[in-house]
Amino acid sequence: MLVKKEQGKYTWRLLVLVFVTSLLAGVVGGVLAGYLFVKPGPQGMPGANGSNSILQIIQNRNDTQVDTSGYTAMQWYDISDIDASMEITIDVQQNSKILAHFSGTHELEPPASIWVRIVVDHNYSSSTCKCAVGPPASGTYRMPAQVEFLTDSLTAGSHIIKLQFLREFGSPKLLDRTLTVTEITSQ
Repeated sequence: MLVKKEQGKYTWRLLVLVFVTSLLAGVVGGVLAGYLFVKPGPQGMPGANGSNSILQIIQNRNDTQVDTSGYTAMQWYDISDIDASMEITIDVQQNSKILAHFSGTHELEPPASIWVRIVVDHNYSSSTCKCAVGPPASGTYRMPAQVEFLTDSLTAGSHIIKLQFLREFGSPKLLDRTLTVTEITSQ
C-alpha cells in the first residue's frame, strides 16, 4: 500500500509540473509573439509626420438657418457677419501652425450654388468647396460641405480664422455648421 501512495503522489506532482510548464510556455510564447509582431502605437498626439503636437483645439457649432438670398451674388461675405460663432481668434506660440476645418450642410433649391472657404488673418485662404444643383433637378436638396486649411508656421500671438461664403446664384441656405481650429507645433 505504501508503494501505491508514493506512485500516486509522484503522478500528481508530474501533472502539476506539466501544467505549470505549459502555462509558463504559453506566457513566454505570447510575450515573444507580441514583441515580434506588435509595434507600439504613437505616444502622445503626434502630427502628420510624428514630430508635431496638438497644443489646443477650439470648436464652435451652430445650427440656426441662414438665408443667403439677400446677399449680392458673386461676392465673398464673412459668415461671422451673420453668425459670430463662425469666427475664432486663437493665440498661438511662435512657429505654430493652424489647422482649420469647416463642415456644414446647405439647403439648395435648383438652380442654386454656394461656395465656402476658410480665411486666416484676412490674408491666407483655403481652397473652396462648392455645393450646387441645377436643372433638370427639382425639389429641395441638403448638401454637405467640408473644407480644411493648414497654415505655414505663424508668429506668436492672436490669429483670426473666419469662414466665408459666396452665393453664386439662387437662394442657398446655411444650416448646421462647425468650425474647428487646432494649434499644432513642432517639438
